[in-house]
Amino acid sequence: MATALESRLLNPKVFAIFLGLVAFLLYYNTGFNYFSLDDNYINIENPVIAKGIAGIPEILTTPYGEDKTNSYGYRPIVRISYALEYQFTSDWKYNPYFSHFVNIFLYILSILLLYKVLRRLLKGYNIWFPFLVTLLFLAHPSHTEVVASLKNRDMLFNFIFTFLAILNFLKWADLSKMKYLIYGMVYFLLALLSKETAIAHLAVFPLVLYFFTELPVKKIGWFSLGALVVVLLAFLIPWAILPDVSRNLQFLENPLVRYPGVAGHMAFVLFILLWYVKMLFAPYPLAYYYGYDMIPMPGWDNPWVWVSLAIYLGLLVVAIKGFRKKKLLSFAILFYFISLSVYANVVSPVPGIVADRFMYFPSLSYAIILVWVLFALFRAKPMEQSLSTLKVSAIAGIILLIVIPYGYYTIVRNTQWKTKKTLYASDMEYLEESVKANDFYANRIMRAVNNELAKPVNPYKFIKKQIDRAEKHFRKALEIDSTHYASWNNLGVIYSKIHGNQALIRANSYRKQGKPEKVEEEEKLARECFDQAIGYFRKAQDSKIINGSAIFNIAYAYDLQQEYDSSIVYYEQVLEIDGPFQTGMSRLANAYFLSGNYDRAKTVNEQMMGLFPNSDLPYLNMGNYHLKFRDTLGAIPYYERAVERLTNPMVSKLLSDYYKDKGDEEKATYFMRKSYEAEKNYDPQAERD
Repeated sequence: MATALESRLLNPKVFAIFLGLVAFLLYYNTGFNYFSLDDNYINIENPVIAKGIAGIPEILTTPYGEDKTNSYGYRPIVRISYALEYQFTSDWKYNPYFSHFVNIFLYILSILLLYKVLRRLLKGYNIWFPFLVTLLFLAHPSHTEVVASLKNRDMLFNFIFTFLAILNFLKWADLSKMKYLIYGMVYFLLALLSKETAIAHLAVFPLVLYFFTELPVKKIGWFSLGALVVVLLAFLIPWAILPDVSRNLQFLENPLVRYPGVAGHMAFVLFILLWYVKMLFAPYPLAYYYGYDMIPMPGWDNPWVWVSLAIYLGLLVVAIKGFRKKKLLSFAILFYFISLSVYANVVSPVPGIVADRFMYFPSLSYAIILVWVLFALFRAKPMEQSLSTLKVSAIAGIILLIVIPYGYYTIVRNTQWKTKKTLYASDMEYLEESVKANDFYANRIMRAVNNELAKPVNPYKFIKKQIDRAEKHFRKALEIDSTHYASWNNLGVIYSKIHGNQALIRANSYRKQGKPEKVEEEEKLARECFDQAIGYFRKAQDSKIINGSAIFNIAYAYDLQQEYDSSIVYYEQVLEIDGPFQTGMSRLANAYFLSGNYDRAKTVNEQMMGLFPNSDLPYLNMGNYHLKFRDTLGAIPYYERAVERLTNPMVSKLLSDYYKDKGDEEKATYFMRKSYEAEKNYDPQAERD
């Protein structure tokens, strides 16, 4: 009776169900997360994705990522999945929860697929071996970035298609049926179209066929040539249909872009490789971003560089010794080297230097090696179908002692990925030396600050601590990298738009109260803040970043001080550098108007009407000018044309009140309805920016 029960419990299907349940239990709480780091870029705020199914043709002919200076990657498979989701869930109250559950489903699918492949690779092994390897793999906390971040779905698709390819290549080898070879190549192509780093599997596939099939080496060589054709096809497609695709890394993303000499480069690479070893065995703390200067840039005088070299040379020796005998340990080590190669910074620098998600494939090697070591320690032969209960219990117990804390940290880490705010706040204590992390966190604080400042009641004294905290992190970023353009620029914004402007507000308040001494004190403080701000903006200019943001902010600083002649000079400079853009032209027009040059203000607004026919700004400006001259009748037509573009709801409300006073109930009702429509999409922060 006991034997029959044991036989049922050791059924591979029971193990598969258990693995699926564990994967779900570890990641189910991500289903209640919102959009987090970079998710908005590839989902709700991406204009191509937002078209849904209608955007698929454009997805097939555009790069994965694009900004003012970069276009990079070609990952149509994952982008199509986002478009399909957006088609059916954009107005659904459970969006983005649905998207997160899709990621959970894909992860469970990847685990079940991995288990199936491992059972075939290790077909002569005791059933506990592939099960424990899969369990250890799925519990590894480094996977949280892949599952909890919607943006990293490309890794899930890459993994799934890669292992589907492996499964079909094995069937081709076992059954000699050409259809499985074709299926495998198609899956490989899909993996490449999900994420370009799948190119590493060009070496993985022949490795698998060599170690786990009886195919002759010559046939594996011909197979490799066929796989190479698939790679060339995958890279030929974007080359043929996309513009020049390039990713220009900045120093703060990876200092290797400016690292001197091959020797120094390799010392840093070895230190990075040691970091990955640490991340595999002790994945705590994890972080959403590393970059400069989180990971030190050592030379060959650093002992850890030599430790790393010794570890990797030792692994290489073990792999070579077991290669001809097709030892599992040899395969696991070589799989680790190959899957990590695209992220090792050897061929080219990697954004962020290292990342948790880069451990997704390599962590499989870690799981195989650790389970192999445990079997060896307890002298349990993996090929024995009947192992003693004591040995199995001991090995499984140790794996559980690892899996339980891994699982706990995974669940906790999932909650940290809930939003950008929770992610930045939870990771900041571990990322004090990261320029980008300090900048991200400070910007997130400032977004909340600006939302508060946009409210009718001035909350400045209540949010001063938040502003100070943001300033602290901008300064920390500059302490690490004094050329960081964005932090200089953001400090300038704090001292002009906030501290300087608030001092002017207080000065006006004291002026109304008849307190000239206080007025003088606040005006002096305002001048000091604006001078400091302009100094920061000039530092930003000195960083050699070619755009007009800092110049625009200098112009606006003069605007706030009512020094319109100076602001006009700088607004014109920024428009010359960046070309015509709505906010710049609108501010220039208003500066002309406030300096008394109404004709020039009118001309600039008319130019805006031609250049940006869907913009409400020129019409609002012209309406405001007429109101300044007490010409309400002249202002109304401009406001009405602005309302046609679903502008600020307050404009529609103003028109509704105007027509209500005139006794025109039909127009009053119409503009009140327009006000409600505009309010749905109104973002006061957008106007401040």
